[in-house]
Amino acid sequence: MNDRIKALYQSHILASARDETHLGKLTDATHILEAYNPMCGDKYTLYLKIVEERVEKASFEGMGCAISKASTVVLSKSIQGKSLEEIKPLVEMFFELVNEASTKSPESLTENEDLLAFAAAREFPERKTCATLSWGELKTII
Repeated sequence: MNDRIKALYQSHILASARDETHLGKLTDATHILEAYNPMCGDKYTLYLKIVEERVEKASFEGMGCAISKASTVVLSKSIQGKSLEEIKPLVEMFFELVNEASTKSPESLTENEDLLAFAAAREFPERKTCATLSWGELKTII
């Protein structure tokens, strides 16, 4: 892992885990997704308001480790305002970004530092499940 990714991991993961911008139940949600890892107990409920194939609002409730929470925060920020068609390649890119077997450099996949911070999961495959928990659940509806 290069020094830039290490620094992003340390700063962005912790900052994102404290971000409460998208925290809370969305009362007008059209989709409610449950992301749960029984191995560690991380559990999130994702609330999405999708109108005409576009995510108008995204929020979540739940708890888990800093990585799973930060990842859920970044997911919520990243998809709000985007169409489902725009979200598909974003989700695919995120899974490639954290994949330790990927032959692509993280920097070639994205310049977004919030997303790039999760490339550190390549060095810690046991944290990959934490990073992809909510993304995997989102993948089921797109």
